[in-house]
Amino acid sequence: MKLLLIEDDETTVESIKLCMEIYEAGSTIDSVSKGNEALRLLKNDGYDGVMIDLGLPDIDGTEVIAELRKFSQIPVVVLSARHSPEVVSKALEIGADDYITKPFDYRNLLNRLNSLIKKNKKPSPKV
Repeated sequence: MKLLLIEDDETTVESIKLCMEIYEAGSTIDSVSKGNEALRLLKNDGYDGVMIDLGLPDIDGTEVIAELRKFSQIPVVVLSARHSPEVVSKALEIGADDYITKPFDYRNLLNRLNSLIKKNKKPSPKV
């Protein structure tokens, strides 16, 4: 599994990477702190899933999701301290697949991310 983490808080980045090492050995997780850099990587590298914070230093995470949806249907999980119903609804409406508020349980994050990636890789049923 190859993941991209878009997060500017180094503590969160290190915690997620450690969790991946423990529970998802063999997985690769790249991290960037800026949305524009993330979009460049997502256009050029093959990732299985994305985890994104909404509060990024260059552009809002919702803008990254909206731009990503123009060229990819990769699973996206939002990780944010923003928890108002309006913010959650907006993120889901523009294309996020799941929304997890900080602080969060790391195993729950990995389980939900794995579930989305598995669903995304299944072939569509023929009608």
